[in-house]
Amino acid sequence: MTTALVIKRSEILAEVETCCQDLAGHLLIEKNDCGNWSTFLEWLGQSQPQVLLMDVEHFHNIVEDRVRQIKSASPNSTLIALHHTADSQMIISGMRAGIDEYFYPPLRKNLRDLLERKIDQHTRDQFLTNSDRKTIAFLSAKGGCGATTLACHTAVELGRRMTQTGAFHVLLADLDVTGGNVRFLMRSKTPYSVLDAMNLQGLDVKCWNGLISNGYPGLEVISAPDATALRRLPEQRDVERVLNFARARYQWTVLDLGCSLTPYIMSVLESINELYLVASPDVLSLFQVKQILGELQEAGYSNDRLRFILNRSADYEDRLVADEAQKMLGISTFFSLPNDYSGLSEAYANGGLLSARSPLARQISLMASKISGIEDQDNQGAQKNPWYRKFRASRES
Repeated sequence: MTTALVIKRSEILAEVETCCQDLAGHLLIEKNDCGNWSTFLEWLGQSQPQVLLMDVEHFHNIVEDRVRQIKSASPNSTLIALHHTADSQMIISGMRAGIDEYFYPPLRKNLRDLLERKIDQHTRDQFLTNSDRKTIAFLSAKGGCGATTLACHTAVELGRRMTQTGAFHVLLADLDVTGGNVRFLMRSKTPYSVLDAMNLQGLDVKCWNGLISNGYPGLEVISAPDATALRRLPEQRDVERVLNFARARYQWTVLDLGCSLTPYIMSVLESINELYLVASPDVLSLFQVKQILGELQEAGYSNDRLRFILNRSADYEDRLVADEAQKMLGISTFFSLPNDYSGLSEAYANGGLLSARSPLARQISLMASKISGIEDQDNQGAQKNPWYRKFRASRES
């Protein structure tokens, strides 16, 4: 988040710089001495900072005129006035003129709290508006519906596509911090976990590379911790800091959220583009989906960001269950996947994922194409076989 400092008094500048240093990983600081007002306004119009911290000494007792010019040059900047004392007349006139906040010493705590809120809002906006980078998450309606399996296989498929296109790598992150299985399924070789990343105040590439593992083309993995007894769940700010870092480093971030819609998971949902809710075709699972949808609706979560996946469905019941689910839940089925319990059991026993020849793996590959909009170049010939044509015909009808 870009933050401009226009501060005349050295004691105020020193206190503000100390506060900004605490948030160094989240702020891009620009300074201006405001020696020439017209030059300053030109600079402000070009830089367009998200936050402008300005010493009221620069207002020269013409507060309304100066604030109006600032707002005209950079209308979306949050204007924070700084003064050495609580001048009630200045506060009132400044707020009337359009100043957003007014602070005086001691600055550190109040100013830091405001900047952290602005950073949180800025990063959430970036998550939802940056179309070049996406964060998606898989959540099971109840235990055993297969969200972890789909997250792992989808991440592998996306990694393969990114390698084909020469784009950035993909990250698979296990945020089921109390019982995640990504470490086992992906055979993670590092003892570190996503909690270690959340506990680091200053993430950098060197630290990050020590936390992740790989083994599949185009894909890197950060697992949940081995231990399941946590003294406290991660705070939203800690999660967002890690996801922000991932967003800058990877084109796709795939999250495994486990199977519980806890307050912790609800806080994670603020930072994702699309939520893939996974259910099996049984009454209890669909009932849990209905409960989750109700909670999401109550929390104001948009259906536009929600995708429903029907897992372990048989061919003969696929259409029937999907239609009934849509009537019951009010949400259409994004994708239906077949049951391949024996194939998965054999793959996991052998220490790997499904073979590309598996019917389920092929369906997941098609689902990854639908999610990403990128066809699998290695399997374009599959479009000629009867199975693929049957699948496409069923989807189009």
